[in-house]
Amino acid sequence: MDLTLQVAAERGIPCQLAVRRTGGTDARSFQANELGVPVIVLGVPARYIHTHNAIIDVADLKSCVDLAVALVSKLDAKTVAALTEVL
Repeated sequence: MDLTLQVAAERGIPCQLAVRRTGGTDARSFQANELGVPVIVLGVPARYIHTHNAIIDVADLKSCVDLAVALVSKLDAKTVAALTEVL
């Protein structure tokens, strides 16, 4: 999470942190694999998500894509090793 917020700030990509207390995503199964896999879920705010037509702001979608690309570009061997380090 810290890496994501740092990259967003460096690149001027707007983002908002949300921590789920209930529910979840499929990321949970990846996170619990073997010794654990670092997982971040990027989401785009949407209205009417439980209907056949959700509505999003295209700027939010662009920001999400920009952040995903920026995060992937940061994942060198040293960064990944730090993310997977067992405390």
